[in-house]
Amino acid sequence: MAIDEDIDYMPAYAEFSYVWLRECENGWGESSNALGEAERLADKAVELSKDETKGWLNDFRALWYRAMVTWHQNDFAKSLQEYNDARALISNPEWINKNTAELDADMAEALIYFGDPKRAIQLVLDAMELYPEHPYWFHWILARGYYQAGRYQDAVDEIEKIEADKKPNDVRLIVAASLAQIATTDSMLNEAKALMKEFSDIEPTWTLAKSAAYPYDSASERYHWIDGLRKAGLQ
Repeated sequence: MAIDEDIDYMPAYAEFSYVWLRECENGWGESSNALGEAERLADKAVELSKDETKGWLNDFRALWYRAMVTWHQNDFAKSLQEYNDARALISNPEWINKNTAELDADMAEALIYFGDPKRAIQLVLDAMELYPEHPYWFHWILARGYYQAGRYQDAVDEIEKIEADKKPNDVRLIVAASLAQIATTDSMLNEAKALMKEFSDIEPTWTLAKSAAYPYDSASERYHWIDGLRKAGLQ
């Protein structure tokens, strides 16, 4: 591990923080303190990125990864400020388009849970324009923003833009929930439920309760998401 080889290697702490954050989101292991570990490692990354002579941070990645931890702690105001502060640190002309775009697209996910899907949608669209070679997950976040904004067909269409071999199982949740919300016949609803069954066959332990446990700053946005999943048949 990079940290074992160099205990002051900041990027390793940032990336390791993200691993623990994913554990917190998905419950891959048995740790009950995944978010605490993510916070500890993100804070260490911030500490290591400080320029002691000038009194400011010199690497945007440290604040970016801590911003992800912070919104999972339900402190959206602080998280969005950390995202903006991280963005201000991106100064390398060779990096600015790619990294600013990826940072903004990731910030859009926080905005969705914060309860501002319209701003999230625009942020991802701008990021796509800034970085035309963007990875597949930009479409994933944009589709979720469309769902939360009530643009269900747009959400379905956006997921279709992802190459088949790059679609993670999670996108089935967005498509199934969207189809369930616009279903006007039993056959349309059955299509949504069939897709949800495909999701559950791959991930049988994922439930409505787990989806509802994600941090939201808006109760109505949480209900809106859970309502679609419930209609599509998630247990």
